Amino acid sequence: MSKNVSIKSAVNRAFIWGLISAILFVVGIPMIVFGAMESIVLMVFGIAFVVFGFYGSPMIWINYANLRSLKRVVDAVNEEHLLTNAEIASQLQTSEKAVKAQISKAIQKKYLVGYLYDGEKLTINEKTAPKKKTVAAQNKCANCGGTLTETENGYICDYCGSRFNKE
Repeated sequence: MSKNVSIKSAVNRAFIWGLISAILFVVGIPMIVFGAMESIVLMVFGIAFVVFGFYGSPMIWINYANLRSLKRVVDAVNEEHLLTNAEIASQLQTSEKAVKAQISKAIQKKYLVGYLYDGEKLTINEKTAPKKKTVAAQNKCANCGGTLTETENGYICDYCGSRFNKE
């Protein structure tokens, strides 16, 4: 039903960026020290790495934690087939209000596809896209077998009035 791969890749990307930001912070400190003695360019890069790691790392790790929590809700729906806020909240040991917000976010981000959500319960969306009517090769109506007359927008059946698009 869902494209669970997209949330997995979002979690993995957030983890990699969190790891990179933490490493840059640690590497940036000695770059500042050695850069002050050797090269101004090395020192500038060190300062940039430390600033990115110091300010960016916490935000990236918070985003990672939020994505992991969202992934857990998506997994509860897709793998454990839990479809109500109460069931998911009970399984994850969290509040129904938090589950409701996470389900809404998962649907908005298209991590949960193919479900209808009424605020309390998910139901499988069994609706399909409308099919395009096309004209048969012998110029006969697919519904009643009557003859088709060509119009500027397609074809219309002389007998039952069905409309068909041009191929």
